[in-house]
Amino acid sequence: MNSCMQKVERLADDIYKKYVSPKTSLMLADVLADVIARQGIEVIYLSIPKMDGEDRILNGMFFKHMDEAVPPKIVINQLDTIRTQNFTLAHEWFHAILESEDLKLYGIQIQSNEELERAGDYFAASILMNQEAFVSYYEIIRGQSLEQQVFKLADIFKVPYVSVVRRLRELDLTSVCALASLTEQELAELRHKQIGESILDSPPKCNQFAQYQQLVMSKVDTGEFSNLNAAKKLTRLNPKLSEEYFKKSAGTSDINQLWDELDEA
Repeated sequence: MNSCMQKVERLADDIYKKYVSPKTSLMLADVLADVIARQGIEVIYLSIPKMDGEDRILNGMFFKHMDEAVPPKIVINQLDTIRTQNFTLAHEWFHAILESEDLKLYGIQIQSNEELERAGDYFAASILMNQEAFVSYYEIIRGQSLEQQVFKLADIFKVPYVSVVRRLRELDLTSVCALASLTEQELAELRHKQIGESILDSPPKCNQFAQYQQLVMSKVDTGEFSNLNAAKKLTRLNPKLSEEYFKKSAGTSDINQLWDELDEA
């Protein structure tokens, strides 16, 4: 590991310990978006399909506006699996940190775009699979097959399988030659054959309609939608929230609207 990556890991370790107590079993991936939001960075989930002529799908981006009054943003592709979204979020956070004083404090100097992306991946791996926590869990399952080790560690830390394979190699914990050449999709298929599917291998359902729900809620606040309108629009997407809006409609003009619609039916 070169000097730059050592500094990146020290940065990741310090940030990890700031938010994760050794007294808990919390995985940073579970609250990563919340931690980043506390830094004044907006996290936005959008559907970004693969475009014709592109070799790979766009996983995420970091944007910083010239106007400092506009908060910086991280865009995450909600079509990716939960594992990939977690890793991308941490990677893009590193790009945000490049704009902060933390980079100067740790003496991290990036010489090229290639090194920048490599440092971003290393930061993501280091903060999501903190070395001390990763080694501790590895020691518990080290007697199992390499495939089982990778699958279980990927589930524990909620990260891509290929990231676990690289982390095992980086920390020199075991030989990963048998799996090093496999893609994320190939590892997911192998996992499916051996122990079954994981919810982490699919996009998170909660994110897919989050922006639409927020839009409906904002239109209620501005008076463009009534509580009853909101209740009907959210019936299938979020039944609990729909019920809350329907209850709010009781005793208001929304009830008259409901009766009119029933008469028309």
